[in-house]
Amino acid sequence: MSARRGPGLPADRRAGFTPVEVLVAFALVSLGTLVALQIGGETARRGSQVELADVLVDEAEGIVLLRAAAGTLRAGREQGRFSDGRPWTLDVVEASAALGWRNLPPLWRVRLLEGGPNGRLVYATLIAGGLGGG
Repeated sequence: MSARRGPGLPADRRAGFTPVEVLVAFALVSLGTLVALQIGGETARRGSQVELADVLVDEAEGIVLLRAAAGTLRAGREQGRFSDGRPWTLDVVEASAALGWRNLPPLWRVRLLEGGPNGRLVYATLIAGGLGGG
C-alpha cells in the first residue's frame, strides 16, 4: 500500500488500513465463510438422503429377487416391513394378458411401495414368470 499524503499527514508516516476497513473486510470474510458452511451442510444432508434412498432401493430389490428365486412370486399383494420397521407393499400383476401374449410364460409387473398400496414407489421391474412363480 502506498503512503497517503495529504494535509495534516507527515510525509514519512506509512498508511495502513483504518479500523473501518478492517471491520468491513472481516465482515465480508465472515459472510463468505457462513455461506460456504451452509452450502456444505446442505450438501452433506442431501448426500445422507441419497444414501438412505440407495439402501431402501437395495433392500426392496432384495425382497423382490428373493421371492422370484424361491418361486414364491405370484400375482397379488403382499405386505411386510423393511429392516428399519417401515411398512412396504408388494404388488405383482401378470402383464402378459394386457400385452396380448398367449401361450407364453407369464410376465410379472412387480412394484414395491413404501407404506400401503398408495404409498411411494421404491422399486419396479418386470420379471418373467418362468423365473419364479410362473
